Amino acid sequence: MRIAIYTLGCKTNQYETELIRESFESHGDTVIPFHNKADLYIINSCVVTGKAEAETRKAVHRAKRTNPNAKIIITSCFARLRPDFKENNIFLYTGERKKIADFYYNNTYSPISLQEESIKRFSGHTRATIKIEEGCNNFCTYCIVPFVRGSKIKSKTRKAISKEVQELSKTGYKEIVLSGTEIGKYGEDIGTSLASLLKTLKTIERIERIRISSIYPTAITDDLIRELTPPVTPHFHISLQSGDNEVLKRMNRNYTTEECLNIIEKLRKKDQNFSITTDIIVGFPGETDNAFLNSVSIVGKAHFSKVHIFRYSKRPFTPAYFMKETVSESLKKTRAERLLHAVNIERTAFKDRFLNKTVEVLVEEKDGMHYTGFTPYYLKTKFTGTNIELGSIVPVLVEKVDANYLYGRIL
Repeated sequence: MRIAIYTLGCKTNQYETELIRESFESHGDTVIPFHNKADLYIINSCVVTGKAEAETRKAVHRAKRTNPNAKIIITSCFARLRPDFKENNIFLYTGERKKIADFYYNNTYSPISLQEESIKRFSGHTRATIKIEEGCNNFCTYCIVPFVRGSKIKSKTRKAISKEVQELSKTGYKEIVLSGTEIGKYGEDIGTSLASLLKTLKTIERIERIRISSIYPTAITDDLIRELTPPVTPHFHISLQSGDNEVLKRMNRNYTTEECLNIIEKLRKKDQNFSITTDIIVGFPGETDNAFLNSVSIVGKAHFSKVHIFRYSKRPFTPAYFMKETVSESLKKTRAERLLHAVNIERTAFKDRFLNKTVEVLVEEKDGMHYTGFTPYYLKTKFTGTNIELGSIVPVLVEKVDANYLYGRIL
C-alpha cells in the first residue's frame, strides 16, 4: 500500500512522523510524497494557532482532491481538539504513533509507554530529532498545548535516550536535536534533569552536535549552563513571547523581561556569540502601543539571531479566549511588519560577527553548485563547492551576510 504523510507544527510532530513512517514500513508499505496519489493519507496535525488549524484542514482537502477514493487519518493535536470531526473516509487517531499501522490493519490498539518509542532513522534529514519528554503544565493563558498534548509531564529515561542516540549515531547522524512539549521539565517525574541528560549524552561517540529545541526561560539553570560545552551547541530557542512585563503577566509567563535578559547575559558569558532565537506574539489582548514598543526594544537588547513572529489568535479552552480583544487584525499586521524590520536589522548584525571567519557547517541541501546547512550557532549558510556529501560537516569561509544567510565558500 502507498502511504503519504503530511507533517505540520513542532519538532515533536516531526519525530512522531518518523514513528508513523516506520510503523507502516514494518507492514511492508511504501511511503511516498504527499502530493502523489496514495491509498492512505496521514495528516500529522497542529492547532497551536488558528493558521495551523486551517493548514490542517487544507491538507485534508488536498488529499481528497489528489485521490477522492483514498482513506485519510488525522492524528496529533487536531484529532484531540476536534473529536467530533466527521467526514467520509476520514478517521481520527489519538494513540501512540508507533502503533498506528496496527490500529489501521487490525482495528485494535494496545497502548505503549514513552520508553518504547524510538526511531531507527530520520528520513530526508541530516539532523535527527528525538522526543525526550511530553506534556506541559505551564498553562499559559493563550496556549492550547496542555489541552491537546496533555499536562502530565512524562520523560524518557536517560538509558532509553542514550540507546536511541547511539543507534542514530551508528546510522551516520552527526547532530541530534532533543525535543519535547516542555523540554525544560525533562526528568522532574523520574528524578533526573536536562543537565544530567546532557552530561550522559556528551559521552556518546560519533555525535558531534547535540542541540536543544525550544525551552522555557526559567528552565535555563546554572546547572544546565555548566553542561553547555561541546558537543552541545551554543544555541537556544528561548520562548520569550513578549518584551513587556504586564503582557507577560496576562500570558501567565512566570518571568520578567529583566530575568530573561539576565539569563541571556549568563549564556553570552559562556560564549560571547551564543545564539538566541525566540518567539514573540503581537496583538495579545491588552497589548498597548507602549507594550508593543517594549517588544521591539528587547529585540535590540537581547541581540536575537532570529525571531518567529506570531499574530495572536484565539484558541478554544484557553483563558485568553475569553479576554476582550484590544488589537485589531490590521494593527496586528502592522505591528508584525514593524517588529520584523527591527528583527532583520538584529539578524544581520548578529551574522556580521562571523564575517571573514571560518564556520563549521552541517551540509543539508544541494542546489546545483550551491549547498546550504547550519552552523553550531544555528545560522543558515549558503556556500559553493563540489562533490560534498550531505550530512558531512565542512569548513566554510564567510564572505557576505544578510538577514537570512551567511554566504561563503568551502575551504
